[in-house]
Amino acid sequence: MQIPLYSIQDLFISKGDEDKLTIKQFDIHRGACYVFEGRMGSGKTTFLDALYSRRKTQRGDIKFEEKDIHKYSNREYQDQIAIVPQVFNPPWGTVRNYMCKMIGKFSHIRNAEKRMDEISRKMNLTHLLNRKMKSLTPGEIRWVVLSTMIGADSKVLFIDEIELHLGKKDQKTLLSILHRKINYDGVTVITSTQNKELLSRIASVTITLENGRITSVRSSGKKKDKYSNNRRKRR
Repeated sequence: MQIPLYSIQDLFISKGDEDKLTIKQFDIHRGACYVFEGRMGSGKTTFLDALYSRRKTQRGDIKFEEKDIHKYSNREYQDQIAIVPQVFNPPWGTVRNYMCKMIGKFSHIRNAEKRMDEISRKMNLTHLLNRKMKSLTPGEIRWVVLSTMIGADSKVLFIDEIELHLGKKDQKTLLSILHRKINYDGVTVITSTQNKELLSRIASVTITLENGRITSVRSSGKKKDKYSNNRRKRR
């Protein structure tokens, strides 16, 4: 039996008198795409945040690779995950500096500048490298952050509201790249959306949230593609 990457048990999160999230039991496995869909305020961001920020919850357990996520050091845990948040305040400095700095935080990346050059070419953003982050449009900023986190080659990639600020062309490019990361590199993608049809191509499991509760879980039932038997070993 496959050991889950994440195992969530009896999770409960509230804010004031409002219940934000109640999850009885849920597992997330390696090398798959988990899509959390629902209306604004349904609990999607709260759920993703509970996994990647490791904030203390009122009740429940979250395990990562069979270990309580709060028992990892910040460095240990952050080295395993890459995050594209819904809200991002661009720093001062150039795109090149931002990408090198962020990619360089991952200990398994031996040459951050080389990796930055590779991913910027792959994601067609070399023309932005010398631009100031704060001079970019929201769509350009989103693409830079997505590219940086994809370039980190982490075990887990979190993307909150995956379609945010992206046109149809960029959405198509992103899905193609994520499809390969999942099926060839064995990356686990955990994302949220208000447009589940957009992610039908790459979704392994689609989870619907309403009022902080899971109302349905649907597996795609897709067969693994031709890359599945040639996945690189993950750390």
